[in-house]
Amino acid sequence: MKKINILSMLVVIFGLVLFGCSQNNEEAVSNTNISTEISTSGEINQSTESQRLAETSESVTTETTASRSTESSSDGKQEEQETVPVRKYSEEEKDELQQEFLNWAIPRAEEGGMAVTAAYFDHGASGSGDWFAETEDGEIQVQQQLTQEELPGYDAFDIHALKGVVFYVSSSGVTGYDEKAGETHGGAGGGRDYGGLADADYPIHKYLLGDNGVVYELIGSVDELRAYQAGFGLYNDDGRTKDIEAEYTFKVSNDTDAQKAWQEILQDYQK
Repeated sequence: MKKINILSMLVVIFGLVLFGCSQNNEEAVSNTNISTEISTSGEINQSTESQRLAETSESVTTETTASRSTESSSDGKQEEQETVPVRKYSEEEKDELQQEFLNWAIPRAEEGGMAVTAAYFDHGASGSGDWFAETEDGEIQVQQQLTQEELPGYDAFDIHALKGVVFYVSSSGVTGYDEKAGETHGGAGGGRDYGGLADADYPIHKYLLGDNGVVYELIGSVDELRAYQAGFGLYNDDGRTKDIEAEYTFKVSNDTDAQKAWQEILQDYQK
């Protein structure tokens, strides 16, 4: 009789252990899911559970929320992302600003086991109109190919990108700055492709550094954002119509550390 009771208890305990292991496995699997679905409106749906990009050396952030980045004030109300006064920057200043942001981003990528590159945008042959991106704050000018022409020109945009960076998990194990991203990958006419660099199991994070002090982010799979020009649009030679529509919308990044770093960098150029 005692043997039967002991066996019964062992069966119950073993069953509980298996159930606990099953629960832990399910949680582990759910925590590794990546949300990069495309909505019918053409925007990338991003997970509602935001994580910081490359938080630790053992984890890689692959999710962000699609909502506008906000901070809670002392009375519980939500405040919009702080901005800085917009002014024109020379090409030399843009290069300096991008490098300063990279100086912050490189160790961040290394800690998160990710690669980062300054090759945030490029294209082959195109018309003469301005390249732009859609953000939740409106269109942002990315490149004015003919600086003396208004196609539609600097003043047509409220926000202008002072360059940007791209984070991804390298398929060859590179962490930190990836020099290969500056080289041509696939396609004639200067076409470049992250597909030869990024691990397809993880998303690409494109950061645009706005002259308003805001970091805008676009997250998508390698298939969605593999081309260097993916996520950007092009105005026609008339400066009014669009030759290429911007397929996605850049969100205000929920990477609060990146927002803080970019604000501090830009503040030094306001003096």
